[in-house]
Amino acid sequence: MKDYLRYYLCSLTVLAGIGGFIAGGWWMGAGLGTFVVLAVLAQFAPVDHGVRRFRHPWLADIPLYLHGVLMIALYAAFAWRMRAGIGVDSVGAQAAVLALAVGSLVWLNAVPNVPIAHELMHRKDWFSRGLAKLMCAFFADAHRDIPHLYTHHIHFDTDADADYAPRGSTVYPFMWRCTRRNLDELLAAARKRREVTGAGLWSPRNFLFWEMALLAAIPLAVGAYGGVLAGVLTLAAQVIAKFFLEALNYLQHYGLVRVPGSATRLHHTWNHLGWLDRTIGYEITTHVDHHIDPDLRFDQLIPHPDAPQMPNLFVCAISAFIPPLWFKYVAMPRLKDWDLRFASPAEQAIAREANRKAGWPDWLSEQAGPPMQAEVA
Repeated sequence: MKDYLRYYLCSLTVLAGIGGFIAGGWWMGAGLGTFVVLAVLAQFAPVDHGVRRFRHPWLADIPLYLHGVLMIALYAAFAWRMRAGIGVDSVGAQAAVLALAVGSLVWLNAVPNVPIAHELMHRKDWFSRGLAKLMCAFFADAHRDIPHLYTHHIHFDTDADADYAPRGSTVYPFMWRCTRRNLDELLAAARKRREVTGAGLWSPRNFLFWEMALLAAIPLAVGAYGGVLAGVLTLAAQVIAKFFLEALNYLQHYGLVRVPGSATRLHHTWNHLGWLDRTIGYEITTHVDHHIDPDLRFDQLIPHPDAPQMPNLFVCAISAFIPPLWFKYVAMPRLKDWDLRFASPAEQAIAREANRKAGWPDWLSEQAGPPMQAEVA
């Protein structure tokens, strides 16, 4: 039963944001406050190598679909609070409270919204895929399924993947570069559909029209009820959350290399196997099993302790925004270990060139023996 209940932690984080907006005043930062609480808890959460096996998968799916309702309720509560008054008087306090409110929307748009949207976009039924698009629209990326399913899962760990961060890159330019490249892929897909259907790029017969309409509908709906400022802040939260999503992508395959077209092996992704990471991330942190078989449900993913590991997501996310800490204490030590213990000879050659371009040490010259190869599950 505890495995069924654990994922309601995601629901509780969104409920905290909803409750904060209803309460008003400084409580409007309650959603953002869950980031602090979870970041602290993650430092003490045990490593979790357990396997999830649900006798009733539909029961495990309830919090997945409940999340869609909660996200709509979150924005409805924000719009209501903005219309009713935010609950503080001074100009300085109002600015601070509104900043906290936007922070709450941004954080809850990213986690747990991104992991849940990711799970649903991999489902095969139209309802789950449609709900995933709605969830992605909350972080201004309703088209995320196109580059994710048809580019990332084919080209990960290579420069052909827009979501890939090469060695030496920092998160700030990466967020913009990744956004631009994914937009280029969306436009290319829309143009290809235009060639097939004959419909204009912005015609209602082209998916691009509906996805952009969905993006715009959220701030317009909030603004129509909560006022112009509410709509503007909602749009700001969407855009900021979009870049925060790209920061999460920055972490997942950072610096790893793979021979283009080669089979997926256990050492081709980073994993975060803490109890809290797996729960709040809806098992996507059990990452390599997802790449081995993208059609597996979240509860079917098997953790691999022998695959390359990263610290918990909160440590990684915070340090990524402080590049000297990220390089010195997280990325470089783990990539050195990856190069020496996991990489194949062909991958070592790619890694060596990547280290040279990044201006990193040539630690592969220190290798004393053949690399330890992780096997495909």
